[in-house]
Amino acid sequence: MRIRSFALTLALAFAGSACVTPQPDQDGPPPVRETVASTGPIDLTQIGNSQSCEGEVVERGGQTLMALEGGSLITMAPMAINVDGSGKAYHPDNAAGGAILHLCNAGQVYLPDGTRYHGSTSNSVCTGKFMDDVKRIGDAGWTDGDVGAVRWYGIVGRGSARVSGQTVPRAIPVLQSDGSGFYVSPTTLENGAFEESDQRRYVDALTVPHAVVRRDSGVNLGTFGVAIRLKGCGTGRKCDPVPFIVADIGPKIGEGSVALSRAVNGLPATTDIDRSNRFQGVVGGDDVLWIFFGGDKAPPPYSAASVAVRGKAAFEAWGGTDRLVRCQRQTIPVANAN
Repeated sequence: MRIRSFALTLALAFAGSACVTPQPDQDGPPPVRETVASTGPIDLTQIGNSQSCEGEVVERGGQTLMALEGGSLITMAPMAINVDGSGKAYHPDNAAGGAILHLCNAGQVYLPDGTRYHGSTSNSVCTGKFMDDVKRIGDAGWTDGDVGAVRWYGIVGRGSARVSGQTVPRAIPVLQSDGSGFYVSPTTLENGAFEESDQRRYVDALTVPHAVVRRDSGVNLGTFGVAIRLKGCGTGRKCDPVPFIVADIGPKIGEGSVALSRAVNGLPATTDIDRSNRFQGVVGGDDVLWIFFGGDKAPPPYSAASVAVRGKAAFEAWGGTDRLVRCQRQTIPVANAN
């Protein structure tokens, strides 16, 4: 197991909210080895007033984290980018329609001969076979089992289809109700005040710093944390602690929204994101410190302003800068050490 220790060399004044492709299957990762016995999620509901940074190294979903006194989790990991929740994520015409991502990152095709494949298998499949099959399936109304079906996981889908004896859920992709022509890109955390076809129901990746966790990580949706780039911030940049909300389920800890990744890297906030700059903010090494505070799930709204305010309050309740400094003096496990 690799464990890395860092001394904090950047100013710790707390700052307010100042192929990138989703993983093929976000319905739930396959079962993985657990080295810490558990009958359910780690209890992160009791933050308490502890200032300690001592804890137990645990493995959750194949990743290594430290469970601190008081219930929070801490680890070092990369920063991959998640665009889910953005109203500009997917369009039927892909780049020509202004989409940040290609549709092949959003679905799995099921064919009548029993074969199935993810659109992101390769570039040639993505722009060739996948789009050809999607057109045929869409022209047939999306649910004709004799033609095939698509299981959409990066796009909100309705209904189901029966293909080669298998039920394919979420087979009809949903367009945004505002008439923009884009598909609805969801996050697992939702605001039920809006309909599923209203993009405002989901946590916007371009404006709201939010993080992705595994279902079996022991971190609850709607709770808060802080991410800090400790190494390689960049010349002329200031990489301060950035509060985030846990808004989506994915394959591993170490993935954040466009807004989070830009802020963690000291880049200016912007919604002017397209295919040319969508990768800005990616951190390939284990250079980002992730702290998950725990606590109760926050109610909506999940706007940039509310996350900044409530995230800062959660940081102070966790112990603030003083506790952060103590944690920097400890050995911090690397999430993907195995």
